[in-house]
Amino acid sequence: MISRRILRLLLGLAALSTCFITMKADDAVDGEVEEELSVNEEDIIAVSEDKISDAVEVDNVMKPSADVHVAFIFTHPEHSEGLPGGKLVQFLMGFQNHGEKEFTVLFCETSFRYPQDFSYHIQNFSRVQYNRVVAAKQEATFNYAFYPSDQFAGRPLGLVVELQYEDSDGKGYKNTVFNETVTIVEDESNFNTETGFLYVIFAAVVVLILLAGQHFLSKLTRRHGMAKSRQTQLTEIGTSKKNEVDFEWIPREVLNHNKSPKSGSPRHRKQTQRLD
Repeated sequence: MISRRILRLLLGLAALSTCFITMKADDAVDGEVEEELSVNEEDIIAVSEDKISDAVEVDNVMKPSADVHVAFIFTHPEHSEGLPGGKLVQFLMGFQNHGEKEFTVLFCETSFRYPQDFSYHIQNFSRVQYNRVVAAKQEATFNYAFYPSDQFAGRPLGLVVELQYEDSDGKGYKNTVFNETVTIVEDESNFNTETGFLYVIFAAVVVLILLAGQHFLSKLTRRHGMAKSRQTQLTEIGTSKKNEVDFEWIPREVLNHNKSPKSGSPRHRKQTQRLD
């Protein structure tokens, strides 16, 4: 009897200890589950906040209105394949309002972008303000002009033209009317200042050479004329009196002696007798 009681007591203690261990394990598992749930809730909240912020950013990005159609055309030059660097570039934008509300065209922005990444701005041009109201079922034309830098000559660039406007309720819209890659080329229609200066210098050098040549020819002609005139004078002097002899080289004493009286004259005979 005693052994049976002891056996029952031991079995009861074993059962109690097993229940106690099971309850502890359940408590530990419950705690872990609660911790995991708390972490997941934070992640869910963070993800939901990111989605909300992304949705707000998407809503803040201006889109074109379905009631508006915008046309674009280059006027100078007529084609966009090559824009002259340092020269005026003009284009027109046609704004058509097909809706029932009026729109106010605010401004136009133009910029050069990196061809491989259009989000990278290379050059921003001036913003042109219009602030013009276009009534329902009406259209308007807007002009824009800019000067691309000649430093970009030979380089492809992304040209982005954006037109911003709003409706009568104050809601803003934006149309990207042009978004293509263009090439800046050197203007060869007219010579630039440097080329003109070189032409002026070349013309001045040519004029100086001509003046120097004319002066040399005139001097040479003058010398030739003087030599010819001298030769003519000598020829005239030498041929003017064919029967006369030039006595300039004969001494005067000889000439005077030759001019003495002739031997046959009475005076000469008297002088000869005296000498004898």
